Amino acid sequence: MAKKQPPTATKASSLERDRKADVLNRLKTVRGVTDGIIKMVDDDAYCVDVIKQISAARSSLDKVARLLLENHFAHCFVDAVKAGDSKAAVAELMETLNFHRELV
Repeated sequence: MAKKQPPTATKASSLERDRKADVLNRLKTVRGVTDGIIKMVDDDAYCVDVIKQISAARSSLDKVARLLLENHFAHCFVDAVKAGDSKAAVAELMETLNFHRELV
């Protein structure tokens, strides 16, 4: 049986245009780094160099996650609380924080 998602989980993101552009640019950069990592492995690059690039990709993804979490706090979470859906909003937030402990 599928886990029931809190009502806030089904809402669309409300990223502002500048923030959305920043997130998309960062994700495209990660895609480029990932393509580079694949090429490095295919070309038998030095392991430490590959690990450094993996670390760079992770760092970029963590930054994207922080931007999205900050946006979620500022908009989605606040809107859900104002709408009287605080219990589900807090449950969803705790689940998110547990899933991404490194963000807090």
